[in-house]
Amino acid sequence: MRTPLALAAVATAIVGLGSPATALTADTAASETTRERGVVIDCSGTYRGAETYVSVYENDVYANVFQVVVGDDGLGNIRESEDGFVEKKQVRATLKLAGKKVLVTGTAKPYGKKVVVHEEHDDAGQHIVVDGVHRKLRTDLAMRWKGRTINLTCDEAFHYDLQVTKTDTTGD
Repeated sequence: MRTPLALAAVATAIVGLGSPATALTADTAASETTRERGVVIDCSGTYRGAETYVSVYENDVYANVFQVVVGDDGLGNIRESEDGFVEKKQVRATLKLAGKKVLVTGTAKPYGKKVVVHEEHDDAGQHIVVDGVHRKLRTDLAMRWKGRTINLTCDEAFHYDLQVTKTDTTGD
């Protein structure tokens, strides 16, 4: 199972490819460093016996993404929003799925101490170094779709504040 830091780092790496950032140069490889803040909330539930996955991801540099997948056949959709989905501890995210509106609402409140994080990995021809902090979020979320409401259990939910440095490893 991936750690919360790994989820944020992977999401940052995937969303951030090709996006503008502050560039720093090294002697042999180009580097870019960004400060990224946001939230990761990954939840599950059951809709009419079907496993349901809900993800709310916010990143102040790259993208804010809301995703819902229902059932093993992968019925799902993704929505990006410039404004995001979490404001003042309140979560509100909507999208269309099978022609019907999905609404996820509730709260995401920080708790506990900030945890210092450090991770290094290689991805897509880059060496990525992530340093910063994350803080857990206590969530109380529900999803409404096709006239039914399901409670969501969010095993991964945290706020992050990271410095991400990507260095090209492919050479010139």
